Amino acid sequence: MRRRIMAAGLVVMLWLTGCGQKTESVSLERETQAEQSAFIVNGEDISYREWNFYVRMNQMQWEKSYLESYGDEMWSREVNEEGLTLAERLKDEVFESIVETHLINQYAGEYEVAISEEEETQLQERAQSFMRAYHEALLRYAGADEEFVYEKLSEVRLSELVEEALVENFDPQLTEDDYHREGICYVLISTTGLRDAEGVLEPFSEEEVARRTQVAQELCVKARESGDLKASAREYDLTPVESSMGKTNTGDGQEHRMLDAARKLAVGEISDPIETEEGWFLVQHTSDYDEEGVAYWKEYLTSLAKQEECRRLCKEWREEAEITVNQEIMDQVDVKIVLKELL
Repeated sequence: MRRRIMAAGLVVMLWLTGCGQKTESVSLERETQAEQSAFIVNGEDISYREWNFYVRMNQMQWEKSYLESYGDEMWSREVNEEGLTLAERLKDEVFESIVETHLINQYAGEYEVAISEEEETQLQERAQSFMRAYHEALLRYAGADEEFVYEKLSEVRLSELVEEALVENFDPQLTEDDYHREGICYVLISTTGLRDAEGVLEPFSEEEVARRTQVAQELCVKARESGDLKASAREYDLTPVESSMGKTNTGDGQEHRMLDAARKLAVGEISDPIETEEGWFLVQHTSDYDEEGVAYWKEYLTSLAKQEECRRLCKEWREEAEITVNQEIMDQVDVKIVLKELL
């Protein structure tokens, strides 16, 4: 339900292993460092290893997204007026995400939540898939092992299950007006252009825009004569969309000008062509009650309300949490460009 920056990929670097043989003393020192506490959440130690794990995982993902655009100095790039760097933002977000996951999991017993044996098997398979998916040099550099990856995947999954349990019986007190939907059918005659294989938009010529505008006008006349926009649109090789509308546009991702026009129509009526940035819309008000739309929107609004309630509870827990930070340990995780150097 919340934005998870930890769940994807699980790319990690726990420590630098270097080249050649490790001495027993160096190995022991690194193992000791890995188990040091980076911070404590309500008495639960979060190790340096876990802190580093998630910082490095997300660092890898962010570099994949931004390195080409931002260049090698991306992590020192300031992202706000207060001088916060991208590296600092990354670490802030990772910190909050780790805290939230552990806070939520601390309530697993209270809500009698546990991972099933079937899911444990699936998580083990996912951990194995992770180990197979990444270059051996990356895994060695990251210090990632299957057991630790499985442990982190399990924690993330447990937090998801707890979140579901938190709001399982939550009633958002919706009314019929909230999710009432009426049937519509609409068609779009685009006037913007067509996209090529690379997704680049090639605009229509003025002549083509004029032709399509004429099509919209002709379709309007023909649909009104037949009383069936859906069938008339298909005669013009256009794709009609059967959908629904609510009493307002709130939360509705459909074209608002089209919806506004549809609500002014009696059942069966067809609108004039409606000009938008996308092109010309025609819409028909097909029914005053859309059963499928009502069912979907009731479920959708209930889901949104549960997400909001979950966020509210998590925010309360975060505000009440006792968190102790070992800044010296946390600062040992230094964010810098690694992908190009690694492979």
